[in-house]
Formats: sequence, C-alpha cells, structure tokens
Amino acid sequence: MITFLPNQSSTVMPPRRRRTGPFARSSAAAAPANSAEDRSATRTVRSIFISDVHLGLRHAQVDRLLNFLNSHSPEHLYLVGDFIDARVLHMQPYWPPIYDRLLNRLAELAAEGTSIHYTPGNHDDYLRHVDWPETAESDDVTVGEQFVHETVDGRRVVVLHGDQFDKVERKAHWLSLIGTFLYTMLLTADRAINRVLKLLRMKPRRISRYLKQTTKRIVQWVSGFKSKVRQHACENDCDAIVCGHIHIPTVRRLSPTSDNPDAKRPLYFNLGDWVENATAMVEYGNGELELIDFDQSDRTPPASAKSQTQATDQLTPRAAAIKRHLFTGMA
Repeated sequence: MITFLPNQSSTVMPPRRRRTGPFARSSAAAAPANSAEDRSATRTVRSIFISDVHLGLRHAQVDRLLNFLNSHSPEHLYLVGDFIDARVLHMQPYWPPIYDRLLNRLAELAAEGTSIHYTPGNHDDYLRHVDWPETAESDDVTVGEQFVHETVDGRRVVVLHGDQFDKVERKAHWLSLIGTFLYTMLLTADRAINRVLKLLRMKPRRISRYLKQTTKRIVQWVSGFKSKVRQHACENDCDAIVCGHIHIPTVRRLSPTSDNPDAKRPLYFNLGDWVENATAMVEYGNGELELIDFDQSDRTPPASAKSQTQATDQLTPRAAAIKRHLFTGMA
C-alpha cells in the first residue's frame, strides 16, 4: 500500500554521527568496502536512490536494475520519479514478467525492513492527484512530492524528481507529450541500427542518447534549471539536492548567484536513468554518497543463486498490493 503525503516533505531522521568520509563522488571504480558485511554477496548499504526506470518502455534495462537490487539490502530506497511510464503504457501497454519480478523484489525488501520512498515525476504524475485512504492493508511505499533525507552523519538532502523546475514541462505540456512519442520511436530505430552495426562488427552509435541529452541541456538552459535547483535546496536548508528527469548523470557543486556570492553552495546529483544509462546513487555506512555508472564498470553483479532459484513470474500477495496501488489513479 502507499501512504501519500500531499504537498509536503517527509523527513527521514537517523541518529547523528561524526563525519567519517567524503560527502560525495561519482565513480566507475570499485566501491569502498566499509565492512565485512559490505563485501558479502548481498551488500548492506544505508540508502539507494534510483530514477527514471520507465516501466512500460520496451527499452528499459529492468534486468540490470533487478540484479543490482537483488545484490543490495538498503535501509532506505528512493524511487525518484518516472518509475512507471504512464505515457508509454497509454500508447501501447507493455508489462513483461520481469516487471513483476522487480515488484516482488520491492515487496521482499519492504518485508526485510527497507523504507521505500516514491516521489512522482512527469511520466507518473497521476500519483500526485490520488486521494489515498487513511487506512490500508499495508504501508510498504510512501509517496510524497519530495522527501528530505538525512545522511548518517547528519547532512540534509532534498529528493524530488525535478520536472517542477522544467519550464517546457510546466508551460508547454503538449510539447513534452510529442517529445515522448518521438523519443520512443527514436529508441526503437536506434536499437535496430545498432543490431545491424553489431553484425557488421562496427562500433555502436548512441544516437538517441546524444539527442536526448542535447535536448535536455537546452531545456535546462531555457528553464534556468540549475538556478532553480540551487534555490530549492537552500529554501529547504539542505546540503544537497537529488533529482532525476534530465537523464544526465551528474555530480557537481552548484555556484551561488552573482548578486549573492556568499550563499550556500549545495551539491547537485542527477541520478541519470535506466534507459540510456544504468546509474544509481548509494549512501554507504559512513555517510558517503556515490553516483555509480554501471556502463563504465563491472559493478553490477549477476543475480545470486538464491535469487535465480526463487525467481517467479507470479506476483506475491505483498507485491500485488504494491502494484494495485501504484496504478491507482492512472486513467
């Protein structure tokens, strides 16, 4: 079941601890082994942040994401918008069995004690308009417009999808809908071209990613995206802000405006996506945040033997409840 927190933040408050490591990094190298437990087959990390999975889009890399989640056991899991792609599902319904296996893993994590937080994006914004009942059969997923997460060493991180800062999305929604259709067509063509190039033993061309990222950079410039992101982090008295939406994996320190050079300089993380990229952010036990690009490393492990033997295309009752409520409000 989903708990909806309308137009407000939900703050996750751990005990404060001393600072034990750097605040953030972007890496394709080996992860730090904070403990013997971290080096086990299933790594215990404090938090995982993922964005833009786009369930319903045929090109979503759900198998890689599932392998990643099968090998980690976080205290907190943040789904930072566009987890479900309602726009694509309306055009052409597509729900293969691996999607249900992913929901089974979410239910399994919830049963193990993981707190799952879901902030909707522009492709699953119907969740923003649902009047959730006060009582329900379970509370496995909490939905809110944004969350304020506190790292293990006491720093505040505001988490939201980021379409709120996109002028095109806010002012020209019709243009965004056309863009979704064209991008889906481009992805299909791109994959077909690359299959031919592979047969010819030629280097693949990521045309769709190049055009997507170029378009998003233009949108950022037109919208004043980074300025709005910095302002939002400061308004929430946060040391960092985590977004999705742009599909460009990013870690950078935001500069203050020229009229206020002494203002706070929060860190900005963009989580990328699981369509053109395979990226996620992890908070380790010492409070360090790392944005991992799995396309640039061998960090995504194979599914464990346990996961392979227990894999099923049938939803468990707990996962079925999550699925029903995740689709509540979709027209």
